[in-house]
This record gives sequence, structure tokens and C-alpha cells, in this order.
Amino acid sequence: MHENQHSMEPGAERRILEAAAKVFMMKGKLGASMQDIADEAGINRTLLHYYFRNKDKLFDKVFEKLFARALPAMLGIMSSNRPLLERIERFVEAYTILLRENPYLPVFIFQEISLNPERLAGTLREMGINPEQTLLGLRAELEQAGMRGTDPRHILASMMGMVLFPYIGRPLFQTIAFRGEEEAYEKFLSERTKLIPQFFKLALAGAAIQK
Repeated sequence: MHENQHSMEPGAERRILEAAAKVFMMKGKLGASMQDIADEAGINRTLLHYYFRNKDKLFDKVFEKLFARALPAMLGIMSSNRPLLERIERFVEAYTILLRENPYLPVFIFQEISLNPERLAGTLREMGINPEQTLLGLRAELEQAGMRGTDPRHILASMMGMVLFPYIGRPLFQTIAFRGEEEAYEKFLSERTKLIPQFFKLALAGAAIQK
């Protein structure tokens, strides 16, 4: 970023990053151009280059802001020493807030995972996140709950998928299941914040009964 960053117009960086995330989502990193991003942000290309020298640096900034800080935070919640159900509640709540504040994040995540999975793996390692240790702890808790032999990766995948799908599939799902009514869909999304943890609570309770 330019050394005179302190002179940046208030709110300009956020506007640029939001525009860049949207353009990267629609066109991918290779298909997006600095002119596309400048147009989306409502600024001229010269000003955009003043803030960010090139597309790669802008992409890295978007990645850092929307992605690199997101998944480690989610895994951090699941790695804490809190009871499993409480961790699930916190995970779902934090993940939902993240998606609502960053509506272009789901597709951006999928694109980055497909194009450069090692970037995320490296970010996790640099931040001291140990997925293997988290999964080991989850496996022990599932066994205590009566779900012996259950691969804990199913739990993580289920939680992420249950939160993520209504956002990434919103254009279609809102149209076919809610007649395109945005307010009704927002209510539906809010309800899921409580419903998803309840689903896992019932699953763990059922396993405990059968234990």
C-alpha cells in the first residue's frame, strides 16, 4: 500500500475492499481487472492505484480481511475448553454474523479453496491453529456422548454446511421456497442461528440415551 496511507479518504479502503470482494467473486482473480474494481467502488483507476499498487496486493488484502481472519477464528472457537454444545452455539453465531456482514464471502471462499488451498493451510499454521488437535478433542467428546466411532470431521462439515448453504444458495432458495420475499428469508436465517445448535443438542442427547 502507498506510504501515504494516512491521507486515505475516510471509508475509502472499506469501499474499495467491498468492491474488490464483489468483483473477485463474480469474475475470479484472473478475470477481474483494476478498472472493474475502480468502477465498482465508484472511484477512478488512478486513485485505486494510489491505495493499492496492483491487483495481487489488493487480492491479498481482501483475503486477509475476509478469509484469513475468519476461518482461524472459527476453529479457535472449536478449540476452546468450553462445553461442546456451547462451542457449537458460539461457532454458529460467529459464522452467521460473519456471513451477514460479508455477503460475498461464501463464493470467495470456494474460489480461493479451489485455486489456492495451500494459502489457507499456511495461514492456519502461521496462526498456531492445529486442526488435528481440535479433531482429537472432538473425537473424545463424541465418544463420551455415546457417538463412538463418529468421525469428528463430519461434525465440523455439518456445522459449516448448515450455516453456509442458505447464504450461498440464497438466490435460488429464496426464489423457490420464499417466493422471493427478502424479509421472510432474513427471518428464516435468524431462526437458523438457534435451530442449528438445537439440532446438534438433540443428536447428542439421542446418542447419550442409546449409550
